[in-house]
Amino acid sequence: MSEQSDKSVTLEATPFSAPDASTRTPQKRLKPRHLGLIVASLCLAIFTWHLFTAKAISVTFTPEAKQTHLSGWLTFALGERYLVRPGPLTVTAQAEGHFPLEQIVTVTSESDQDFEFVFDRLPGQLEVNTEPKNASVSIDGKVVGTAPIVIEDISAGNHTLTLTAPKYVPFTERIKIEGMAQTQRITKVLEPAWAFVSVSSQPSGGQLMVDGTAIGTLPLRTELEEGKRELQVNLAGYESKALTITVTRNIAMVLEPIVLQPAKAIVNLNSEPAGALVANDEGYLGTTPLRHAISPNTPTRFNLTKAGYEPASRTIALDPAESANLTVNLQPRLGAIQLQIMPASARVKIDNEILPLGITEVSLPTRPHRFEVSLEGYATEVKTLTPDPLLTQTLAIALLTKDEAKIQAIPEVVTSRIDYSLQRILPATIELGADRRDRGGRSNEIPRTVTLTAPYYLGVTEVTNGQYQQFDSSHNPGVLGRMLLTEKQRPVVGISWQQAIEFCNWLSDLDGLPRAYERKGEHFQLISPRTHGYRLPTEAEWARAGRYAGVSAGGTGQLDQAPRFPWGDSLPPSDASVNLADSSATGFAPTLVADYSDGFRGPSPVAHFSANQLGIYDLAGNVSEWMHDRYSTARSPATAIDWMGPDTGSVYVIRGSSFLSGSYSELRWAYRDSGSDGRQDLGFRLARDIAPENRP
Repeated sequence: MSEQSDKSVTLEATPFSAPDASTRTPQKRLKPRHLGLIVASLCLAIFTWHLFTAKAISVTFTPEAKQTHLSGWLTFALGERYLVRPGPLTVTAQAEGHFPLEQIVTVTSESDQDFEFVFDRLPGQLEVNTEPKNASVSIDGKVVGTAPIVIEDISAGNHTLTLTAPKYVPFTERIKIEGMAQTQRITKVLEPAWAFVSVSSQPSGGQLMVDGTAIGTLPLRTELEEGKRELQVNLAGYESKALTITVTRNIAMVLEPIVLQPAKAIVNLNSEPAGALVANDEGYLGTTPLRHAISPNTPTRFNLTKAGYEPASRTIALDPAESANLTVNLQPRLGAIQLQIMPASARVKIDNEILPLGITEVSLPTRPHRFEVSLEGYATEVKTLTPDPLLTQTLAIALLTKDEAKIQAIPEVVTSRIDYSLQRILPATIELGADRRDRGGRSNEIPRTVTLTAPYYLGVTEVTNGQYQQFDSSHNPGVLGRMLLTEKQRPVVGISWQQAIEFCNWLSDLDGLPRAYERKGEHFQLISPRTHGYRLPTEAEWARAGRYAGVSAGGTGQLDQAPRFPWGDSLPPSDASVNLADSSATGFAPTLVADYSDGFRGPSPVAHFSANQLGIYDLAGNVSEWMHDRYSTARSPATAIDWMGPDTGSVYVIRGSSFLSGSYSELRWAYRDSGSDGRQDLGFRLARDIAPENRP
C-alpha cells in the first residue's frame, strides 16, 4: 500500500431531514361507483354476446315433469325455451310414478332445436286370488308362486298371466300392468275339469285303480278328470276287469256294476319229449313246455301231438286261482327204413348217432330224421327222411368221389344278360376225323384221339340275329334268293371269325366276366392262363357234344362206334328232324337231299327241332359254325389232351352242315371246312370254361 493507506480516513455524516407530507404528490383511486359501472358494462357485454351467439332450445317431457334442471355454461330460461351454449348439455327431471331421468344431449349450431324425453314408468304390483286356492301362478311362462299372492316389481306393459290347478281348466289371459308403483288386483274362479263318477262291482269290495293310481274300495263316488280314463278293478280270487271311459266335465256319470269273473286256474303242461303241439277246444295253444290259464271248476282237455309219436290227451279241472303241473309221456310211433349205402364201408349217422357197420334196416319215430353218409376220399351226402309206420321206405345213397361231387355241384345251365343259355358238358375221351376208308371221307378229316379233362359250357343254340344286333345293330346278313336272313329268332350269319371273337369279348364285358381273348398284332388269341369268359368252342368240344353226346362222363367214344350222320348211318333222315338242303332249296343249294322235306327253305328259328341227349340244338343243319381252332391238316399229334388246334394261322375250322348242305360227304359228323370270312350259311355258338372256384 501507499503511505496514505497507513493513515486513518474519517467519514463525515450527511445531514438528513424527513420530507414534508404537505409537499407529496397525491395518488388517484377508483371509487366504488366507478367499479360497479365497469362490472355492469362487462356483464352487459357478455350478456349481449351470449344473447346473439347462444342457441334457443325447447325441452318437453312425457308425462310432464315436476322438476327440471339443465346444467350448462350460461344456460337460462327464456320464456318456454332455454338459451344454451352449443355443446353437451345434461338434462335431469323427475315425474311422479316414474324413474328419474338424466340424459346428456348435444346442442348443435342450428338455430332452433327441440328435445323430447319420455319417462319410464316405475314397476307395479299384482295381487292374484283364485278359487280354488293354491293355484299355480305364472307370469310370461315363469311360475312365480301359488295364489293368493302379491307379485312385486312387475314391469309396466302387457304380460301373460296363467293359472293352473289340478282337475281345473287352465286359465290364460293378457293383462296390462299400469306400473307407477300401483297395485292391481285380479280374482279368478277356475272352471272345473272333472266330473263325479260312481263306480260299483259285483261282488262288491273291488279295489279301483284309475290310470294306474289306486283310488279306493268299491262302491264309491269320486272326482275324475275329463278325457279318457283307464279303470281297473281288482279283487282277490277274481279276474281283474279293465275298461275305458270318457269323462266330460261337470257331467256326472253312474257306471253299470262291473261284474267280476272268478280267477283263471293255471296249468303248467310238459311232455316227454318236449316240443309237442298242444290244442284244446279253444284251438292251437303252442308247444310244450306250456303255461296256460283255464276256466276254474270246469274240466279242460288238452290234446298233444308230436311227429314220430302217438297222440295223447289229458283232462284236468282246478279251483279258481289254483296252479298245477301236468306232464305227459309220449309213446314213439315207428317206421322202418332200409339202407342201401355204397360203398358198404361208409359211415351212417342218424340224428348225430352213428350206426354200427352192416346195419341195413332201422326203425325210427315217424318224424324227420337227418341221415349223414361219409367216407374218407368221398363227398359227404346228407338227406332228410320221415319214416312211415305203414310202409317200409328205402334210403339209397351212392357216394361220389370229391371230384365227382364237385362236378355235380357245377350249375347245369348258365344264362347271359342277353338271354343266351349254355349247357354244362362233362369231360370224355373222343376221336376226331374219319377213317380213310369212310365213304365220303376227305383228306382234311385227320383222325386224332382227344381227351377233354374238365367240364365246360356250350351254347344251347346258335347266336341269333336278335342277340347279335344288341352288339352291332347295323349288321344285315342280306337276302338269299328271296329270303330275308334278318328274322330275330334265326341264327345270325355273314359273320367273320374275328367278328365272332369281338362279340365274345363284348358279352364277357356285359356279364362282368374276364375276357377270353386278347389281340396280338392283327389276330386274336386266348388269354393265358385261360379265363372263364365267352369264347368259341374247340373242335373237340363241339364233337363231344354232338357225335359223342351219348358218352358218359369220363367215358371213351370210338369212331367205329359213333354214328356217321347226326340221325344215324343212312340217308335221308327218317323224319323232319334237321334243317338241310331239301327240295325247297332248289335253285340256290348245289346238292339236295333226295326225298326229304324239313319245312324251311332257308335257316329255321333256333331250337325249332329237337335237342340231342345233352340238350343242345342244331349241331347239325340250320347253319354251319365257327370253331376256335386254327385250321390245319397236320396229322400229329395222334393223341392230345384238351386239343385246341395249332398256335398260328389265319384260317379257322368250320364244323357242321347247314340248310345248304345236301351231299353225302358234308352231311357226315366228320365233315370239316375252313375259312375266315363270313358267309350266308355260317354262324356260331358260344362256349365257356367253368369258373375257377367251381372247377374240380
